[in-house]
Amino acid sequence: MRRAIVSTKGVVTRPVDDLSLVEAMKATEKVLWLDLQSPSPEDVKLLLDGFGFHPLSIEDLTQTHTAAKLDEYDHYVFQVVMVPFQSGPDEVDLFEVEIFYLKGTLVTVHDRPWKPLENLWEAVGRDPARELGKGAQVLYHSLVDRAVDEYFPILDGIDERVEILERKVFDAGSRGDILTVIFHLRRSVRQLLRAARNQRESVQRLAVGTVRSLTKETCYQFRDVHDHLILLHDSLDDHRETLSGLRDTYLGVINNRMSEVMKSLTVFSAILLPLAFLTGLFGMNVHVPWQGEPTGFWVVLALCSASTLGALDWMRRKGYLRRIQ
Repeated sequence: MRRAIVSTKGVVTRPVDDLSLVEAMKATEKVLWLDLQSPSPEDVKLLLDGFGFHPLSIEDLTQTHTAAKLDEYDHYVFQVVMVPFQSGPDEVDLFEVEIFYLKGTLVTVHDRPWKPLENLWEAVGRDPARELGKGAQVLYHSLVDRAVDEYFPILDGIDERVEILERKVFDAGSRGDILTVIFHLRRSVRQLLRAARNQRESVQRLAVGTVRSLTKETCYQFRDVHDHLILLHDSLDDHRETLSGLRDTYLGVINNRMSEVMKSLTVFSAILLPLAFLTGLFGMNVHVPWQGEPTGFWVVLALCSASTLGALDWMRRKGYLRRIQ
């Protein structure tokens, strides 16, 4: 889907054909925003031949990235912004928004709808003269800022899930899916952390003024975005360490519970061992003392009881029964 809006000396138009878009891009006093969702081969050809973007950035446009990036060419800036979205209760995925910025022109490319971009487009459509009059750099900053803001609601959800897991880890009645939840959250946190780290490096270049086509005021605005990314990166890094600790703690709790179970079984086996020996001894087919005598049964029963009580008393004094429930 292709859509565009351009303001040239206060006159607002919405060109869609290649020739009109190229003329609008080449105009001097103008602000053009071209948005492409799921670009067609014709759209890609327009960016390559009509707008004169470098083949390497067009190649990046047609490929799937795993990290944010920023490339500066002679007359434009190409940036890949990673936007997170919730794909499941404990699953987070990312999609790309590619941004081309050159003087007076902004081109955005994405493969799926993105609500913040739609909101910005609607705001520009309601008052194009005012919104486009701020300049393409303001739109550029606003898009990157909105992409970073998308991380924080997901971060809040991770905060809540981590707090719940911290309580469940030591709950004896908790279900066995805690480890699965921890691994899913760790995967999501690692993915967000990698994206935030790379995005922080890209925005840092925009904030410190190394990109020649940006004004000082725009660089100042990007410093605020960079501060948000630092906070985001530190929070995600803390969650990664917390989840790693929760995983180790949970495995330790499971091992302790297993040890208690094995301890209980060992105690019961030790109690039954003298009984098994005595019953086996007096059950042999050879002559043993008290065999055939009326008091033999009671003697064996007394020996069994005494051995059981003796084993229990010995285990009690050793402390083996202290934690058996």
